[in-house]
Amino acid sequence: MSSSEVIRDLIEELHSSATPGDDLYSDEKTRIELLSAAQGLVAALTRPDEAVASITHGVRTKSYEKLIVRIMRMMVAVGFVEQSGDRGLDILQSTPEYLKKNGYHLPRTMTDTPFQFARKTELDNHKYYAVVRPETMKTFQVFMDGLYGGPARAPWWTWYPIEEVLAVDSDVAFVDVAGGNGHQTAGLLRAYPGVKGRLIVQDLPEVIEGIKVLDSRIERMPYDFLTPQPETVKGARVFLLSNILHDHPDNVCHTILGNIRAAMTPGHSKILISDMIVPEIDPPLRQLDSDITMFFLSGGAERSPMEWKELMKPAGLKVSKFWYPPGDQNGIIEVELAC
Repeated sequence: MSSSEVIRDLIEELHSSATPGDDLYSDEKTRIELLSAAQGLVAALTRPDEAVASITHGVRTKSYEKLIVRIMRMMVAVGFVEQSGDRGLDILQSTPEYLKKNGYHLPRTMTDTPFQFARKTELDNHKYYAVVRPETMKTFQVFMDGLYGGPARAPWWTWYPIEEVLAVDSDVAFVDVAGGNGHQTAGLLRAYPGVKGRLIVQDLPEVIEGIKVLDSRIERMPYDFLTPQPETVKGARVFLLSNILHDHPDNVCHTILGNIRAAMTPGHSKILISDMIVPEIDPPLRQLDSDITMFFLSGGAERSPMEWKELMKPAGLKVSKFWYPPGDQNGIIEVELAC
């Protein structure tokens, strides 16, 4: 059986385990089951000497636990997670001890998180996979290509007026900061082949060197976003940060944003941030799950509109508009110079 068939079977099994029409907020039985599972998780986290197993047995049926175990085995096999024992996950297991040692504070840097504590490394999670597990990093780039470059989601350029924005003359039209394999820029160019100006994908040298296929109109530029932007991109019309800032704590975001700010032209340049815009009330579970995942891996966070606005201020920037997507996928936070 091929990998795609295995994945399809897992998805079908997951769907069949759920009751059609379930509403996590209105279904009393479901909420009680979820509360029971949450209590089990809290109990497990108070015993840091024990591995935290798949806390799913309190939800619906025993088949959920079996399904999660099968999915996690696949995730371990491709290197996205590590198994610390019998159905235990090392980062989650280590988090209670990590929080105790740092005084129950949020991570202040991207190299002081539960990830580093569990893996005993000083590298941030992206550099860790690039250096220690390069094959996993390649798999991650393919995953991002499929998730954000494929047809499964409505790309942001289908509901944000990017064609109108890029119609303004600019030598450098579009800079995809930390753009990986260039899937966002390539998708944009396919949708709007008549766009004028330079299109640039920036990422770490090892990522840029690994790009195998990319439209010849798109320039490849090795760049670390913690350093000043090159002179050659100054005055660009659009700087894109797609799934970047949610990876990092606020102070690191300020560095990234500050480097872009120095390359912006007042009244001309924009930053487009493609990330989740978390509602203040009743946020979707998928967004909450992503928020906690970012905390574990890199000290990052999914942010609410107010948190996005506050994040911009120290970098001398301001949110000009929030653009909301269909469903609970990433929105666009449109950012300009504050003065």
